[in-house]
Amino acid sequence: MNNRRILAWLGVGVLGLVLAQAVQRQLNLVVNGQAQSSKAIVVGGQTYVPVSALRALGVTASVSGNTVNLSGSPVAGADQRASLEGCLNEWLNNGIWRARATKVEAFDENGLKGWAIDFEVRNATPKTLEAWNAGFKDPSSLTLAFADGTTQRMEGNALARESYEAKIYNAVIPQGAGVTTKLKFTSSRTDAPTKLLIEMDTNSIKQKYNLAFSAPNPSLRFKLDCSR
Repeated sequence: MNNRRILAWLGVGVLGLVLAQAVQRQLNLVVNGQAQSSKAIVVGGQTYVPVSALRALGVTASVSGNTVNLSGSPVAGADQRASLEGCLNEWLNNGIWRARATKVEAFDENGLKGWAIDFEVRNATPKTLEAWNAGFKDPSSLTLAFADGTTQRMEGNALARESYEAKIYNAVIPQGAGVTTKLKFTSSRTDAPTKLLIEMDTNSIKQKYNLAFSAPNPSLRFKLDCSR
């Protein structure tokens, strides 16, 4: 190995040592409620996150020479609503409700076809809650998203009344207790949905119970094409 190559390797080693000494702290990283394998770091009192975390939030990031270019924001629409996010079988917790989706399957009942999502929600507070007064909204707040970007809201029909309104929206749920149901969306689509989105009301919970969500964006997004 010639002297120039030796110096080059020494330079890389010194740079790595300087960077390692500059990092004061490593932080666990959570994006939209989902834990990441990468870490955030603290250097000189400033917190830095990897570009991959920005991309997960919908930011376009690229490196050109000595410049990092950031642009854009999440595209508007139900599929891009700022929410806690998780896969099938993964519990999401917004400080008021713990919830998970466990299964997605097609159904055909009395001539109505569509998609059903096995769903469980549990009260995460020390109080008994009326779900409709504690974040949950009418059936139109529930949306399925498909791989091609189209979305479909839950219709206010008999299936919605049976699967959502009766089981969750109108439920009175004590501390630590929960309910399970099959959320049923009538649909002519034969391809399975990729996401379930549940929009939360952040106002009524404060007025009724003097409670607040722990997450700044407490709506829930379940990725139906992955499992934990």
